[in-house]
Amino acid sequence: MRPTTSELPIGAIIISARSADDCLAHFSLAEADLLRGPVLDCPGGASDFAVRVRALGGRAVSVDPAYDVPPERFAERLRADLERVRAWTSTRPDRFPQGPDGRWHRLPSWEHAAETFMADYRRDRDEATGHYVSALLPSLPFADRTFALATSGFLLFTYPDHFDPAFHLGALRELLRVADEVRVHPLNDSARSPYPHIAPLLEALRADGVHADMLAVESPTDRGDTHTLRLRRPAAPADCT
Repeated sequence: MRPTTSELPIGAIIISARSADDCLAHFSLAEADLLRGPVLDCPGGASDFAVRVRALGGRAVSVDPAYDVPPERFAERLRADLERVRAWTSTRPDRFPQGPDGRWHRLPSWEHAAETFMADYRRDRDEATGHYVSALLPSLPFADRTFALATSGFLLFTYPDHFDPAFHLGALRELLRVADEVRVHPLNDSARSPYPHIAPLLEALRADGVHADMLAVESPTDRGDTHTLRLRRPAAPADCT
């Protein structure tokens, strides 16, 4: 039986404008967690999560291959992707409840996050702050253990038709190379189908000495996204003197 329209995934990879509050819920983080050390958001998309980290006094870098264009071109793609999200969620009201304006009720917060992000992205281009880095997993331009925490949302596990298991393993190993802890959300694609290769993936990471566990979460964007993967790399060896 062919899946109905409402059961189909979203298709091509989108630039997400998830809000900072969404990210805190998705990754089971409190604001205090953001101040333990530098934070990497990869992919950062058009989220204002890293802006929130810096506003709290922390350090944060967003990485996304989409950052290779000037603000005007980025904003053009972002507008198109937000329209795709509006159209896609409108056919799934059971998963994405409508607000008073007849659109998915989270869209206003995404639009506000996008505005905050774009202002900061333009500032980054004008002032060369280094807050937004164009790079593509599984190769990141950072030294080992640069970050205390890396968050990765709505890429890994979300697009299994775009990325094979080898890519997923390489991407997670790279995130663990540059960060002591990695959190990934969600663990299913946009049609809510669980990622089918997660067991061998976790087995390979545990063989590397990585501690892996699942955190129960309540997603503000999709009630079906109920878990986040937390990965913690082995402690660095003590220096010999």
